[in-house]
Amino acid sequence: MRICIFTDSFLPYCSGVTYAVLNQASELVRRGHEVYIFRPKPWHSKQEGMDDVAEGVKIVNLPCSIPIPNVPKLHVVLPTFLYTIYKLLRLRPDVIHLNTEWGCGWEGVVAGRMMGIPAVGTFHTFFAEPGYLKAFGLPNNKIMRNIMWNYSVFFYSRCHALTSPSAAVKNALVAHGVKTEPAVVSNGIELPELIESEAVERLREEHELTGPTFAYIGRISPEKSLDVLLKAFAKVSQERDDARLAIVGDGPYRFKLRRQIKQLGISEKTVQFGFVPHDELIAQNIPRVADIFITASKTENQPMSILEAMAFGLPIVGARAKGIPELVEDGRDGLLFEPDDVDDMAAQMLASIQDPTALKEMSNNALLTADAHTIERTVDRLEDVYLQAIEIKRGTEARERASQSNQTAAASAAPETTDESPAATPDPDNHVASATAPGEF
Repeated sequence: MRICIFTDSFLPYCSGVTYAVLNQASELVRRGHEVYIFRPKPWHSKQEGMDDVAEGVKIVNLPCSIPIPNVPKLHVVLPTFLYTIYKLLRLRPDVIHLNTEWGCGWEGVVAGRMMGIPAVGTFHTFFAEPGYLKAFGLPNNKIMRNIMWNYSVFFYSRCHALTSPSAAVKNALVAHGVKTEPAVVSNGIELPELIESEAVERLREEHELTGPTFAYIGRISPEKSLDVLLKAFAKVSQERDDARLAIVGDGPYRFKLRRQIKQLGISEKTVQFGFVPHDELIAQNIPRVADIFITASKTENQPMSILEAMAFGLPIVGARAKGIPELVEDGRDGLLFEPDDVDDMAAQMLASIQDPTALKEMSNNALLTADAHTIERTVDRLEDVYLQAIEIKRGTEARERASQSNQTAAASAAPETTDESPAATPDPDNHVASATAPGEF
């Protein structure tokens, strides 16, 4: 198949959506498909971050992109449609895959409809959540949340088939009235190659992470509830002086994060790696410097960071919210806590390092969970959804042709009335015949 993928979240901007799209595109190319990724044109170097793109995946830069305030390197497209129509006319794809409901998504859905190309949509992000509303400078109230949900439902109802990485998203979309019921398809990960343990130990020693270590890997932004995470670790460190926290990532919250770390008095127990390129993060097995992956985020659909941490054998301590309970089975491959509950999070963090034998068992189970979300399994399902969208589109076209044919046949069979035809004489004793006589319609 020839597949055109549309996404506003793409390199040089790094996010879970970015790497979900990259992984899926790479596997599709390995299977012999032809894949084009339509992204916002970067304002600076077009090659920044392109080392992560697999050979054979082709990039189309859409003009008229604008930066998003407070989100470094993220741009969205201002739809103009002309360039996309031009490219789709030349490419003639079998299907388009929309990974965004913003500018890039509208480019795809409008141009695709004009050309009769089947569309698959994937819902990734709960933009109606308070954390995201705050991050984008929007008011956090019921009216705005309803507007955001109605907008998302309106957009994704334009697609022939839908996917969502979690059942939580599927249920939320259905509850808010989306016309097409989504299929649950994991984001998928490429299982990493594990390097020698000695190399990991050297990395831990280099950063003085010799005690029980917790790690957060991801975007440093308000919707990730990092204030809750830091307060919980501060409580843990009071109970376990040897506990350490590793933070990997960058984002608009980084300066507030540093201030809060200092205010809580955990500077000497916290290591900030800053931004680490994804390929380096995986190749150097950086998640393995920790024993436990932690997140306090309440807005996750199916976070790539959790899947990748599990692939390195890290159990998860996460909030019982949105898609996280679908990934983390409480007591098996991690521990769950009530959202925004600092005391509960701290208690689960302490419990996770209390028993080395139980920790090892959760680590082994985390590896098994990751195995169930391989990119190969994901693309198996994705290919089925693409074919389903193509069949739905064909069925719709067939019904439209049949309807037009029936209308034409009905029009041809209708009797013609001319001035030379005698008018029907109504029968006063037959009201039905009188009501339906020719010329009386």
